[in-house]
Amino acid sequence: MNTAAIARHMNGLGIRSVPDEIISPPGAAAAYMKQHQFTSYHLLAHQELNIGFKEEETDDRPNVVIVGDLGDILTFDRIDFAFRLLMAGADLLALHKDRFWQTEQGLRMDTGAMVTALEYASGKTATVVGKPERPFFDMAIKTLGLPSNQVVMIGDSIETDIGGAQRAGIEAILVRTGNYQFLSESESDVIPDHVIDSIADLPVLFS
Repeated sequence: MNTAAIARHMNGLGIRSVPDEIISPPGAAAAYMKQHQFTSYHLLAHQELNIGFKEEETDDRPNVVIVGDLGDILTFDRIDFAFRLLMAGADLLALHKDRFWQTEQGLRMDTGAMVTALEYASGKTATVVGKPERPFFDMAIKTLGLPSNQVVMIGDSIETDIGGAQRAGIEAILVRTGNYQFLSESESDVIPDHVIDSIADLPVLFS
C-alpha cells in the first residue's frame, strides 16, 4: 500500500494518521535512488507503489529493478523479464524481504520469495531498503526528530520488526498477533523488550 492507503487503514483502526507522517519502503527506495544518482528504474510491484519516484520508469536498460508487492498480478513472465534486466546490468533493490504476511484470506507468500529467486538466478545480491535494515529505522527516527531512546517499535515479526528496531537502538515490543503465530521466538536470538497479546495492551504497559 502507498502512504495514503496506509493512513486510511490506520484511521479506520482508530489510530490518527496522515500520509506525511508515514515512512514507507517506497519512500526509502526513492531516497536510495536519489543518493546513488540513478536516473531510471523498472518496477516489479503494483503501480500504486510508484508514488514518490522522480526517476524515469522504463523497460529499456534501467539502472535498477525495484521489487515490491505484486499480489495477484505476479506472473512468471514479469519475474523473467526482471531477471533479464538484471543480467543486462541493472541493480536489484527490494522494498523488503519478508517471507509471508497475514491477510483476511489467510497467509500469503510475500516479496522475499521473488527477491530470493532473482538473486539466485542473476547471481546478484539485493539491497533491501525497508525493514529490517538499519537505514530504514534511521530514516524514521530522523523524520520524528527524536533520539532513538525516545522511540518505540511495535510489531509482530521477531526478526523484521523487533530485531531491526533493536539494532537501530529502538525499544521493541512484540505483539502476539498477525505473523507472530507463525514465527517461533525460539528460532531467533532476538529478545523483545516487552511482549503483549494485543496492541490494546499498550496503555497498561506504559501506565
